Amino acid sequence: MPTVRRRVAWAPLILVTALAGIAVAYLLNARGVSLSPQNLLLLQPTAWLVLVLWAVMAWGFLREPVVAEGEAPGESWADFGRVVAMVAAFGIFILSLETAGYDIAIWAFALVALWIGGERNWIALAAFPPVFALAVVLGFRLLVPYPFPTTLL
Repeated sequence: MPTVRRRVAWAPLILVTALAGIAVAYLLNARGVSLSPQNLLLLQPTAWLVLVLWAVMAWGFLREPVVAEGEAPGESWADFGRVVAMVAAFGIFILSLETAGYDIAIWAFALVALWIGGERNWIALAAFPPVFALAVVLGFRLLVPYPFPTTLL
């Protein structure tokens, strides 16, 4: 059985640690101003989620296997194109929130993101985006007392 050497991936570890540190500092600053649940409703769970994700990612970066130069798969132009397409789709999503409505924009972005990500199962493409859009819009309405534009909901 071959042994796999491990090394620490310092650059991504430092990046995610800095981002987690910023999230914790922001949470501590917000808690120093007010401990009201209304003010911390979204911030505190998000900060805890960031810390959990940081722990999982940091564990992986501390145990990254060493891969020989020729064995590592390279990025293709198709991979680059998918990244650019996803960034463009997200930009269009942000710009269309007010004009198309949150429900339609979320549904369309979820559909396009699934397609760009490689999902080709028509049942998943037909079922997930509307369910996701419904859950997000209803969740926003429960959490945020601010009316936001929707088209169908």
